Amino acid sequence: MRIPLMVFLLAAAIAPAGADSDLQGQLDLARKEGDTPARIELLRRWLDIHPDDPGAVSELVSQWLRLPDFDMAERALTQATDPGLVARTHAEVALRRAEKIQDALAILRQRAEVAPKDRASRLLLAEYLGRADERPEQIAVLDGLIAEQSQVGLLMDRADAKLATEDADGALADFRRAAAAGPDTKRVRREHPKFERLEVAVAEIAKLEKLPPSPQVDFTKSYFFLWGGLPNRGLAEMKTGRRVWPDSVYAQILEARALVALGQLTAQKALEDRLVDVNAWEEEKARNGILRAEAALAKNPDDKKSCLARATWLHEAGQEALARKDAESVLESEPASIPALHLAAAIALRQDDLSAATAYARKLQSLKAPREVLADVYAGLAEKAFAQSKIPLALDFAAQSLDAKPTARAWKVKSASHTRLGQTEEAAAALQQAEKGAK
Repeated sequence: MRIPLMVFLLAAAIAPAGADSDLQGQLDLARKEGDTPARIELLRRWLDIHPDDPGAVSELVSQWLRLPDFDMAERALTQATDPGLVARTHAEVALRRAEKIQDALAILRQRAEVAPKDRASRLLLAEYLGRADERPEQIAVLDGLIAEQSQVGLLMDRADAKLATEDADGALADFRRAAAAGPDTKRVRREHPKFERLEVAVAEIAKLEKLPPSPQVDFTKSYFFLWGGLPNRGLAEMKTGRRVWPDSVYAQILEARALVALGQLTAQKALEDRLVDVNAWEEEKARNGILRAEAALAKNPDDKKSCLARATWLHEAGQEALARKDAESVLESEPASIPALHLAAAIALRQDDLSAATAYARKLQSLKAPREVLADVYAGLAEKAFAQSKIPLALDFAAQSLDAKPTARAWKVKSASHTRLGQTEEAAAALQQAEKGAK
């Protein structure tokens, strides 16, 4: 049960002078209960009796910072005899109260210079250097700390700092040391996937570097640099490939990813201005498909077959805005292209554009597209209408899909739509047809 603050204060007030054991017991209980105000008051009473207790001063300062009451934290330093505690407190106040990271760093740098054996201040300096993204200096401070006493947390800090400077080998070496020393620590487990990606990326890049240079190789290397968390190197590789293929859409994707990773572009602006979804990472099959299409387009920019192939693979990769742009480019010159209309409808559905997808379906119907194509497009329309809670429309689209060619997919949408309308018999009959179709 949490002990109220007043109980502590009354107990402290009536305790006889010198009753250290009673006051110590009350402090222990306040610590256990996590009662910061009571803990502060009891520490102040303790320091009235023991003004030279450095541990109590440090604890009192930390509790004022926890509230946070920065003025009282600094006032408590008047009893401090440890210059390191004074420096660290002033640095923390500068950062937390005024967000003056450079002022905080100046305080800690000066402390490290005059007292190089003050490990606590150097630890805080390393932390703040990381926050300020001053990685080379952070690594140098961590080097000294690790040389004195290697710890899992410090190794992970240095691994992260080295990754931020794009020293892949150094980052992996530190992570391996940390994982060997503390394989079950929370931080090692939490960050393991990140360093596993980096390790895979480094191995793939090593393979690619043995191949003859080409834009395909450059762009694939760029992909793995970005995937592994090395955006500057990814950007450089992208630029190498783009010099040969200046109109590459894949280069556009890679550049947007790199700029977002470097903080020079937001994901939202990448989608709005560059049509790139930086969160859609293409798998190898889609990546190779895009690059094959781009190789053909580099030779013949008017090759609509290759443009449609690129659109197909972009759609496969989840880059819907870019895929739609390519599909629409094909339709401008070939408005009756059934494959382009089919793909455009699928892209519109992925973008939740039911109106555009319906228009493409009507066009396909007017062109007497193959029954399989019509069944697929109308089934997609039915699913999207159902997802948007447009149940009568979903039933209508499902019926048109089934008219073109009965499929389990369309029957399932029909069954689900009848269920939503409370039409249990019709739902059961449609589900039975879906099960027959699936068999």
